[in-house]
Amino acid sequence: MAKKKKLAFLFGFTPNLTFAAANAALGINKHITIDDYDIIMYYTDMPESDKAALSKIPHVKLKQFNLPEDFVELMLKNIPGKSRFRSKESLMCFCHFEVFALLDEYENAVWNDVDIGVQDDLSDILNYAPFGLTPDIPWKVADQFTAPIPGYDMNVPSWCSGVMMVNDKMPYKKMYKFCYDKAREYSKYLINPDQSIINIMLQEFKITPKEIPLEQYNCISWRDDANVARIVHFGTEKKIWNTTNICNAFPEWYRTHLKWLALGGSDFDRSKITPRNPLGSLNCLDSLQQKKIKRKTYLFGVLPIWKIKIRNNKKWHYLFGFIPLFKTKDF
Repeated sequence: MAKKKKLAFLFGFTPNLTFAAANAALGINKHITIDDYDIIMYYTDMPESDKAALSKIPHVKLKQFNLPEDFVELMLKNIPGKSRFRSKESLMCFCHFEVFALLDEYENAVWNDVDIGVQDDLSDILNYAPFGLTPDIPWKVADQFTAPIPGYDMNVPSWCSGVMMVNDKMPYKKMYKFCYDKAREYSKYLINPDQSIINIMLQEFKITPKEIPLEQYNCISWRDDANVARIVHFGTEKKIWNTTNICNAFPEWYRTHLKWLALGGSDFDRSKITPRNPLGSLNCLDSLQQKKIKRKTYLFGVLPIWKIKIRNNKKWHYLFGFIPLFKTKDF
């Protein structure tokens, strides 16, 4: 039996988010301090140009992911209207379960959503083995379903599946099968499908997860400490690629995006970008693309001040001098 590699990072995405997955991969490579890892990219479909661009990113491995047709049909029929996961594309959420399958080849596997910015070294995630999750404050397990599921405590706090750290010391093959089987069985009640099942799976296998710090590994972009988190999560409808003010707040993500474009990767849909801040803040979507423009500031003159009369301690003083005048030039 071949020796397992130490760590896999798993991302699952549809074609419209290839650029986001690529950004996460580039960010991991930039910051991580361990060598024995792969970045596994599960995709449903992808232009050949994006496949070529992703192949240029170190440690990336591409794997096509397609759910069984009968599974897709069942989910689209049964998932309740209260859920936002009712399109074929959104069923990619079930790729979360593949983190367990990776443990056949890796000692440890980490799932991350793709709408993130990697801002620091992620090697510390290994400290949360054998099973690490971030809390899903303030929700409970009951909030993941439209009705109570018999045999499970629905009133305990829920865990968030946006970041998952798992290792091969667990009965991962049984857990993998449980997830898909129960997704089928409880499909009519799933609000957040993958997260719903993972929360009852923890009870089924009597697992108490290690708590991964939310403010470090799943920090929503509107939080005050998001700019210093290891992972900032753009986990609302306002993403960094469709809201100018968020892009302005996290310029590292956009600089990384420019590297992806330089590799030949596809851009995000810029027609959906909201207007710049009405107060006139700098728009990084414009300015960073002009980063090759050089600017020089030079002294071009002085304004003489012949006499200024100042009163201090009841005495009048006279000052003579000059005010320097500067000008900025682009070239």
